[in-house]
Amino acid sequence: MIKRLFNIARAEFNDLAQKNKPADSPLPESDLFDQIKEDTILDPLSKYYANLEIPVGSDRETIKYAWKKQMKKYHPDLHSSDPEKKQIAEELTRQLNQAYRTLDTAISKK
Repeated sequence: MIKRLFNIARAEFNDLAQKNKPADSPLPESDLFDQIKEDTILDPLSKYYANLEIPVGSDRETIKYAWKKQMKKYHPDLHSSDPEKKQIAEELTRQLNQAYRTLDTAISKK
């Protein structure tokens, strides 16, 4: 999941860099991810949508469904036999819970 999230972030950064790249830029596309300026700001909620593996701007029901689906897949109790996997699952569930709470709050404020 972490590798998939990194690839999603890389794709978003490359898309953003392509839009902001001057026409005569010497950078090849593969290096755009590494060369983006720090002042470039993405949608602050996009990482939470990526954690839940749903498109940006999804409705409340979709967010809840995706959260439940991911929690069933990565719940620490399912990985209790292997301590390393359990630790990774605990971190993923923390990220999923934070994503769900943040998106739910953002949607309810709209």
